[in-house]
Amino acid sequence: MLSDRGVPELTGDHLRLQPLDVADAAALLDTVDDEVWRWKLAPRPRTVAEMGQVISEHLLEDPDHQAAFLAIRLSDGLVLGSTTLYDYDPYHQRVEMGWTWLRRASWGQGFNEEMKYLLLQYCFGDLRVERVAWRLDALNNHSREALERMGFHYEGRLRSHLRRPDGSRRDSLYFSLLVSEWPAAREHLLELIKARSPAA
Repeated sequence: MLSDRGVPELTGDHLRLQPLDVADAAALLDTVDDEVWRWKLAPRPRTVAEMGQVISEHLLEDPDHQAAFLAIRLSDGLVLGSTTLYDYDPYHQRVEMGWTWLRRASWGQGFNEEMKYLLLQYCFGDLRVERVAWRLDALNNHSREALERMGFHYEGRLRSHLRRPDGSRRDSLYFSLLVSEWPAAREHLLELIKARSPAA
């Protein structure tokens, strides 16, 4: 179980992923605007208390099967956003990745790719899963294009899968990566990180 292992700290060349805590609510709130939060399955938090509620009720709700991270830029310590592993199933050796966002000023600079790289190393290494999956709102073209650019495999659409905060129904698109595909995906992600990082 993730709670038995403890949530690790993962460090790359440009960012660090550290265990998320409710005490991070103020710093995390600063990363959010309407566009960043547009596709989340909870109303946009507008106060520190509301962000704390999102963290406790959505990101830390199931520590046995879930691990949430705070993303911090190494160059200056700025909090960039968050990402979460959830629905961890050690028997079936699978996990999903989601509740991911980055402050808009950091988009397109390789941070999303490095975040995925660090988490996938952890999933396929320490957790020894066979499959990592992502699901997203079918209307979320930004995330779909990012997953396709990173080489993850589209699996299909679940119709009327989840309820959005406004009450409308959403279709969910599923993507995945298997452990057998990780070596090639790892090299591809490293190339993307290098090409898209601010230093490039």
